[in-house]
Amino acid sequence: MNFLGYIGAIISVVAGVLGFVWPQRVSAVIGLRLPGLLGVSEFLATYGGLFIGGGAAVLVLQSGDAAAVLGCGWGGAFVARAISLVIDKSRSKENIVGLVIEAVVASLLLFA
Repeated sequence: MNFLGYIGAIISVVAGVLGFVWPQRVSAVIGLRLPGLLGVSEFLATYGGLFIGGGAAVLVLQSGDAAAVLGCGWGGAFVARAISLVIDKSRSKENIVGLVIEAVVASLLLFA
């Protein structure tokens, strides 16, 4: 695995830590509302734990295969968001920024 994989993994971990530590703030920045405790738990699990776990796995395993799996996850998010942009016509600033971030992180990890 090359340095691109480490950068993508670190971005994943940092995003996860931010989502886990400040769920209300991060959810507001990305345009989500957290309805009740279940919403907060879901946000912590997905935007926190999943990102931290995936990024940490790449850093611990130091494997191109692990980076590829995490990269495919980011790539899947990119594809789903791109489809939403077309079908739902959901072209908010947050959605465009999310699309760019997902493309960049997926590329870093997939080219690792």
